[in-house]
Amino acid sequence: MRADVYDSLDDAIEAELSRASDADDDAPDTSLTIMGESRVDADAMYDFVLHHNAAFDREIARQYYEVGRLYGIRGDVALCQAIIETGWFKFGGGTAVVAEQYNYCGLGVTSKGLKGAGFNSVREGVAAHLQHLYAYATDAPLPEGEGLVDPRFTYVRRASAPTWGGLDMKWAQNRRYAASIISLYKKLLDNAGK
Repeated sequence: MRADVYDSLDDAIEAELSRASDADDDAPDTSLTIMGESRVDADAMYDFVLHHNAAFDREIARQYYEVGRLYGIRGDVALCQAIIETGWFKFGGGTAVVAEQYNYCGLGVTSKGLKGAGFNSVREGVAAHLQHLYAYATDAPLPEGEGLVDPRFTYVRRASAPTWGGLDMKWAQNRRYAASIISLYKKLLDNAGK
C-alpha cells in the first residue's frame, strides 16, 4: 500500500524485531490469517497499550474489538499493526499521521511528507483500517450495512494477502513488517495471559 518512507519507523520495527529475536529464537509465524476471531478482548487490548501510553483512549480498543468482529478480522492483531504505525498511539517518532486524523494505519501515506487520509471518528478510522485489511484478505463484499470509508480500498488486488505475512512489501516496503506485527501480538497475548 504505502512506501516505507520513515527511517525512524523502520528503525522502530527493526528494534522491535531485534528484541523479539533476543527473547525468542523462533521467528514469528507470519502465516496467521488476517481473517479470524480476536483472542484478546477490548479491556486487555486497552490495558496493553495503556502500559506504554497513559493517554490511550479506551474507545480505540473497543472499536478494534467490535469492528473486527463485524468484519471477521482479528482486531487484536490489527491493533498491534496500529501500535506500530502510530508509535503506541502517541503519533510521534516517525509517524506521518496525527491523532486528529483518526488514521491508525497510515492510509494514504504513499510518500514522504504526505499526511494521508483523515477520518471523522475513532469508529470510522478503525473501520477504514479494517476495510483495507479486508480488501487484502478476501474478495467478499463488505458486511451488510457497512459503507466504504477506506479511500484506498479499490487500489488493493482483492484477496492478494490472506495472511499477515502477505502484507510484507505491500503494506510497507519492509520484508519483516508482518514479523514485527506478530512479535507485538505475542506480547499482547502474554500480557493478557493467553
